[in-house]
Amino acid sequence: MEFVRKGGNLYSEGWNHWQKLRSYQLPTPRVKTETHSPGGGIIDLEVPVGAIEPLTLGYNLISAHPGELGTMGMSLSHARLYTIYELLQDERSGVKRERIITVRGISAENTPEEMAGRSVKGYGHLIKSITEYEDVIEGYGIIARFNFWTNSWSGYGIAAGSDDDNRILRITGGATL
Repeated sequence: MEFVRKGGNLYSEGWNHWQKLRSYQLPTPRVKTETHSPGGGIIDLEVPVGAIEPLTLGYNLISAHPGELGTMGMSLSHARLYTIYELLQDERSGVKRERIITVRGISAENTPEEMAGRSVKGYGHLIKSITEYEDVIEGYGIIARFNFWTNSWSGYGIAAGSDDDNRILRITGGATL
């Protein structure tokens, strides 16, 4: 088994969440589709429309620190940088690799866990309005990269929002990241 995820850590603009990090859910890029029902057809088809659905990053902390709870974003100018470091290991050879995922987005939800008796509880956090995303694996380079501001996506064997697309649509800044 190659590239088994063995551990992870989360930073949010200088806050190291290592000791209070319970779990996290990486952004899941999903192709945006529309359902097409052909005239007289008996099966619908999900047709990709050349876009990606909005990304989100969720994480749970065993913490109710006011500094973390007070990071809600009300506009894109409130976006913060979130960095996840993962330890990947090849179980057969024992080789360890670093994976770094960075996202820039706003803290949209801080959901308290249900309190029950005397226990350690914290908050679930949801990052939305992600405008930048990058996934890098040591030895392989950039696996995926997205940038809202330059209208570009590349990774997982595809590229969208090319320089040609941006030129035709008169989008300034170019797709080069």
